[in-house]
Amino acid sequence: MRIRPPLGPVDSRFGVTAHDKSRFEHHDRILAALKAIADEPFQVMVEVHTELASNGSAVVEKEQLWYANTESSANEVLTTGGRSVSVLAWTHPGLQKALSLDLGDFEDVSAQDYRLLGVEPLAKARFNAVFPNISGVYQPGGAVRPLKPAPSRSGLKAVKLDMTRDQVSAFISRMSGLMVVTGAPGSGKTTVAFQRIRFLYDQQGERLAKDGLVEYAPHLTRVFLANENLAGQAKNLLQDQLDIPGSVVQPVNQFVAHYLDQVWAYKHNARPRQRKLPPLETAARTAVLGLSDHLGLGRLWEVYERQISDRLRSSADAAWARGDLNGPGHLEALVRSISVIGERAGIRTDPLQSELSMGAVFSAVEDGYSKARSSMSADSRARFDELFQQWLYAVYDPLAALAAYFGNRKSEAAHRMRRGTGARVDESAVLDDMVKEWNERRYGPEDRPWLAWLLRFALPAVTDPQGRFREMPSAVAPALWNHQRWTHVAIDEAQDLCVAEASLIGSLVDPRGALTVSADFRQIVSPVHGMRSPQALQVGRSLRGRGTDLSHPFARNMRQSRQIGQFLQGFYEAAFKERPTFDVNETLEDGKPQLILAPPHDQALRIKQLFSVLHRLDGIDSVSVIQINEDEQFLSRLRSELEGLGVPLAPIWAWSGDGLLTTSVERVKGLEFDACIVLGLEQAESAALNFTLNRAYVALSRPTRRLAIVADEFPSLLRRVSRNLFDVTQA
Repeated sequence: MRIRPPLGPVDSRFGVTAHDKSRFEHHDRILAALKAIADEPFQVMVEVHTELASNGSAVVEKEQLWYANTESSANEVLTTGGRSVSVLAWTHPGLQKALSLDLGDFEDVSAQDYRLLGVEPLAKARFNAVFPNISGVYQPGGAVRPLKPAPSRSGLKAVKLDMTRDQVSAFISRMSGLMVVTGAPGSGKTTVAFQRIRFLYDQQGERLAKDGLVEYAPHLTRVFLANENLAGQAKNLLQDQLDIPGSVVQPVNQFVAHYLDQVWAYKHNARPRQRKLPPLETAARTAVLGLSDHLGLGRLWEVYERQISDRLRSSADAAWARGDLNGPGHLEALVRSISVIGERAGIRTDPLQSELSMGAVFSAVEDGYSKARSSMSADSRARFDELFQQWLYAVYDPLAALAAYFGNRKSEAAHRMRRGTGARVDESAVLDDMVKEWNERRYGPEDRPWLAWLLRFALPAVTDPQGRFREMPSAVAPALWNHQRWTHVAIDEAQDLCVAEASLIGSLVDPRGALTVSADFRQIVSPVHGMRSPQALQVGRSLRGRGTDLSHPFARNMRQSRQIGQFLQGFYEAAFKERPTFDVNETLEDGKPQLILAPPHDQALRIKQLFSVLHRLDGIDSVSVIQINEDEQFLSRLRSELEGLGVPLAPIWAWSGDGLLTTSVERVKGLEFDACIVLGLEQAESAALNFTLNRAYVALSRPTRRLAIVADEFPSLLRRVSRNLFDVTQA
């Protein structure tokens, strides 16, 4: 088959434009789709009754036959012998609905702004092979030469044509607005959130024609991960299975540091902390800020506005207000205007309603500001702009606001430190040291998200330099590519962000774009950093219209065997004293979880024996020892004993590699392994740290096939779990 190259030359005056680039990408997608079809024509076929929006107001009804290819990202209509054959991208919303619905069920999708208004599957077939002999399952009908499915492997996977109805509903939900995907471990949250990226790329042409639609493309997409260890698997899933460049992935802490460097242009001698803190003090400091809730954002903003108001009222004392910079009257008028704003503006807790942000102040004084600058000579104007910038950064100093807010909430800070460190630090001394450091204009990594959050809403959001005070950056500049704002932001494992990080990232997406969030608030694993609900995403949100919010709770655990899933249900009920929110996977059978009771001096030998058995089983490639509460000294001793017993070990804390993996819950959050050996469950209920039960739940949910728990005594939590769900061995 010959493919016509993209039409139209590139204008030599301007080079390749965004329009040219989109034409080339469209051509490449069609070519890739045809190559995929040539290699393997299709994997599913559906006969459907559809309702479509026509160019006019009428609804067009059709009966159609669709084929789908999992490697195609373009909807192709092939013509042969006078007949048309539709081979669709696997992301096509009608196809996904038809596969997840029962035969004869009609689903209305008219509220989702597609040209497709409704779909009813009449027949469908899934193929294991089409050459040289057809093998598959038909509905209505039965199996034709079925193939035995290969055992599932651990790791992030794109589930392209076998999604549950809940997953499909999330996958093809509105092409704009906020979508929050929640669910138990292994329910497909991450996979579906990432697959939505591919869906938006492929199917944006299926939207009803409307003005102001944004473009979805890799350069306008960002995927944020709280766990850097997940980045490798995430990039592999995106690149190898979804054909999305791994460059869209960015760890949250790296982005926050980059954002702060870009927007905090004049720091008034503020500098990062140089001295290395003891681990417990680092944890205590992190807990003070990292465990704040979304209400703390509003209270902090209120303190910040009082600071701004006070400093605006003192504008007459600023260096830029000296009368020798321009003609008489203009600076005095500007000073009066700014002072009046400081006196009269209301104090708010919502940054988007602020009358004291730089954008609001500029709008109020723009005329006087322009007149003052226009009356100056070029040299005076340059000097004025420099002094005015320095003064603005003093007025809107985020470091002073942190000290004023957190330094005056000592009881809250002490409580967070106590729960984050197990009451192992002098809370009063730590807080005094934090405030002293802030007042000396030093800050640490734990402060960066909050400093960045304050500047995000203090600085002007407009991107046109003429629409803001000169020399001041735009708050959304780090989220721009070639003057276009990010149109799709995805946040994975959002519960592991602090509220400042979540609000900051969520606020940067184009107001007409999409924000996809996956989270399970029972899986907060850090005792010093995390959020209990998605409400921080509503603080300072950029997306238009709250009616576009969608929440999709996933109900089925697709990761674990039935035996591990049932055990997790029992553990969930015992730990959290509520009914589990997920169903088990009935399609994968394996061994029951094991509880092995052994004294501490005997545990290394038991782990060696387990590893010897597990790594010889078919389909088990990765075996991990996971600590519920990270204890590096204990793990180092255990590794020495295992090495003495001849057990091959991967590097400490590694999440992949040859040999037995030894790590902790916080380091493998979001990952999965074929088999896991969990340590520390006997201390989970008595631990003084935040979220220990969450960490235990996450540790027990990492394996796909086999789970073993090694403890020196019977864990009290398991006494409330049915003994039919696990086996007990006394060493």
